[in-house]
Amino acid sequence: MQIELKPNEKIEDLQCDGLQLIQSSSEYRFTTDAVLLANFCRDMRGKLCVEFGAGSGVISLLLAKKKHPSRIVAIELQPQLCDMMQRSILLNDMQGLIAVHNCDLKDAHTVIRDADVVVCNPPYRRVGSGERQLGENIAICRHEIKATLGDVVKSAARVLNNRGNFYLVHQSDRIGEIVTQCRDNGIAVKEILPVCPAPGKQPNLVLVRGVKAGESDCKLHAPLYICDEQGNYTPQAKAWYNLE
Repeated sequence: MQIELKPNEKIEDLQCDGLQLIQSSSEYRFTTDAVLLANFCRDMRGKLCVEFGAGSGVISLLLAKKKHPSRIVAIELQPQLCDMMQRSILLNDMQGLIAVHNCDLKDAHTVIRDADVVVCNPPYRRVGSGERQLGENIAICRHEIKATLGDVVKSAARVLNNRGNFYLVHQSDRIGEIVTQCRDNGIAVKEILPVCPAPGKQPNLVLVRGVKAGESDCKLHAPLYICDEQGNYTPQAKAWYNLE
């Protein structure tokens, strides 16, 4: 299918059964964190999935291809990213599977309710922390300008059905806040997977699964190492990054 590309845009191969994604050099570009989150999610066969802050759509596309949900509702605040995502959906012939809504994730409950799964790769940095991006469009994706961690968790709780799953990737030093926010919004953290750059390095990311109205037991997984002692990707990282 011929898809119009706008200035600064190009089509990238996601190395996953022919999946392609439109990216722009003037917009926020997805990182490998998004790929880790998509692979951490359990099988969603036949389930209704919602993605918050979907950006250009990489997670929604990967979930649609690999996890077999019945439908994905992608929520994205910035209209230019929604436009790119819509064209990527057409490019991959997934228009019957993924629906894009240009709205604030805090208003997601007005678009969709009773979801089985909510997935989010949110802005990591609090406002005022870390180097601020010059472009507001990119800063919104990196800093909690439009939505905080608390907003994400509260909105997930409003959208999910009881026993629905909430998947999140975030910086490891915010795990205490993640657990507290989930507890305060009726979501029990059930799994935590630390992600380490290499053996001997501290985790810099955590992958988290919570369950709305779930029990309090939680599984702490052994760390996922991205690289080995020689600096090469580990077998698990290769599998998750589709590098094998």
